[in-house]
Amino acid sequence: MTDSHIILHVGAPKCGSSALQTALTMTPDLEDAAGRRYRYTFCPTARPGWHLLYGAEVQRAGRRSKYGYASWPDLRKDADPALVFRALQKACRTGLRAGHVPIASCEGWINSPEVFARVLAEWGHPPVDVVAFLRPPVDWVNAAYWQWGIWHAPSIDAWLQQGNLHYRLGLDLEAWSKIPNVRLHVRRPQPDVVQKFAEIYGVTLPGVGMPNASSSPSLIGFLLRNRRFRRSAHDSSVEFIVQRWCPPVPGRKPWAIRARHVHLMRQVTKRNVDAVMRVVSEAERQDLLGDPRWVQEKPYHPAILAGPTVVDDRTELPHLHAALLQGVRNASEAAGAAVPALPDCPAASASLEHWDSVLASVMDALLAADLAVRQQAGEAGAKDVRRRVLNMLARRMR
Repeated sequence: MTDSHIILHVGAPKCGSSALQTALTMTPDLEDAAGRRYRYTFCPTARPGWHLLYGAEVQRAGRRSKYGYASWPDLRKDADPALVFRALQKACRTGLRAGHVPIASCEGWINSPEVFARVLAEWGHPPVDVVAFLRPPVDWVNAAYWQWGIWHAPSIDAWLQQGNLHYRLGLDLEAWSKIPNVRLHVRRPQPDVVQKFAEIYGVTLPGVGMPNASSSPSLIGFLLRNRRFRRSAHDSSVEFIVQRWCPPVPGRKPWAIRARHVHLMRQVTKRNVDAVMRVVSEAERQDLLGDPRWVQEKPYHPAILAGPTVVDDRTELPHLHAALLQGVRNASEAAGAAVPALPDCPAASASLEHWDSVLASVMDALLAADLAVRQQAGEAGAKDVRRRVLNMLARRMR
């Protein structure tokens, strides 16, 4: 296979995608030891006439975003697929002409191998790299429930009954591997998804932590009780803002899976693990199996025996209050603004309603400070654009 015309990072969701997208947004222009150039690109809107962003424009888009990064639209919910593919084809042609390999990223593309197979066939099957990171099925289902399911289902059992037991990321990757001229790279995201991607292509990327790590149970409980901060399963921007400015809240990570769920998932897990193992290299197989949860249930026993996580434990709320206060201080400093007066930590005997009132005031201050930082980034970007236009006009006049 010749050098790829494009690198598609296709996900999976809850597998380090936000961390990788953040790193690529911060450092969109890359070069390996042989001088091969890579450019992370981004299409900001899904309307006729939309254009590709590169370099400093990608960086500015990330700084302006609530999420802190730039990524491509999801075919299933964010954009007209025809426009997405038109832009991807433009990225390929621009890269071939300019001598770089474009990188495009969307964590939801892993679910659309059939659509990509049809379009790539129409393009004459150009060489394409497809990069994916995977967590073990049971671990992924638990993370997915806390990310999406808990916001619209009364329990994990109800959520699984809605069809969410049908984990098929392994089967999706097997379908991707069957597309002619596609070279598949599969890794687990731990311990550092950004550095694993960098190693595949021999480039250097900055460490960014995990921008979309699991939120603390106390934050999840607060958001569930105060839906104006997170109105739907896919409206997770507040959690990104909290993680961007606030120190971690100590305590147990969210867990919902019980023994009966593991038993229900056994056939699904086996089908997907078998599918992944059929399409990865021996080195990738060893990387995946570095997490024993791919093939063993015993590592889940401690979490299962500890029981489902409680999200309304008032003893954890002082830690959340302290973290949000520090986040306000951090964001205010970044915005060059004074830290506003905020309510003190309630007494241990305070009602949950009083706690929520205090926490909501602090959260509002955090969101306002974050908005100020992002608006300043947008204004700086607008000044850069105006300066470039004036320079261009001056050159033409000369």
